[in-house]
Amino acid sequence: MKIGLDFHGVINKLPIFFSEMSKLFIENGHEIHIITGKEITEEYIKEINSYNVSYTHLFSIITHCKNVGYKICYDNSENPWIDINIWNRIKSAYCLLNNIDIMIDDSEYYGKYFNTPYMKINVKI
Repeated sequence: MKIGLDFHGVINKLPIFFSEMSKLFIENGHEIHIITGKEITEEYIKEINSYNVSYTHLFSIITHCKNVGYKICYDNSENPWIDINIWNRIKSAYCLLNNIDIMIDDSEYYGKYFNTPYMKINVKI
């Protein structure tokens, strides 16, 4: 089984649950794909690893966009922005291309772009 997990709003909201879940899935031969919007940097990998979540794959929307040459703009806080129609479809395209069995995310608007089963999680702490 291949499971996609969003980081912000999912893993970082229930780190103990996703730490245990991801470890068990990987120990039993499954894949955990962290699929995030944030750019992959050494600092971000340290942040992800600080939650003790196990994963087999790490995919960043913004890193992917840079690699394929999409136009990226930055706001005053250095947050990256790309065309919203491109952004909203990249997670679903990644899941389809990588045969993800289910994507767990906190963003309702991504779901309408998915052919892969999509579970919206609403974590309130």
